[in-house]
Amino acid sequence: MGVEMQVKKIFAGLLFVLFSGVSSAQYDADDLNKLFTDKSQRARIDAARSGNSSDGELRQTREVKVSGYVTRSDGKSVVWVNNQNTLESSRLGDVRVHQSNIGKDKKVTLSVEGKSKRLKAGETWHKETGKIVDGR
Repeated sequence: MGVEMQVKKIFAGLLFVLFSGVSSAQYDADDLNKLFTDKSQRARIDAARSGNSSDGELRQTREVKVSGYVTRSDGKSVVWVNNQNTLESSRLGDVRVHQSNIGKDKKVTLSVEGKSKRLKAGETWHKETGKIVDGR
């Protein structure tokens, strides 16, 4: 019976090694690296989210869409441009929202690279062509 027990232990050990190798083969170290960021990558991501990235990191805006705006009773206003808001900054990437003109004539004044336009909520400005399209 001793030999039979040893054969079973060896067989069980081989099965363990075989199946543990299969399960570990499913993970690639390079793929795991994509799940985590270092401090400099995290800083770039946070800066991009807040609209405070340096000029070298800004991507060029081709379309500017005003989703909406709220004029508060205390005088502060919030504008949603390209799925970002102006709660923390009037600059969203390379788009500048002119806070003093929010809501006048139900429009928002925006400027990109020295070009300015006044848009209503729901409108999209195609910067290259200069056309404003109503997205409703």
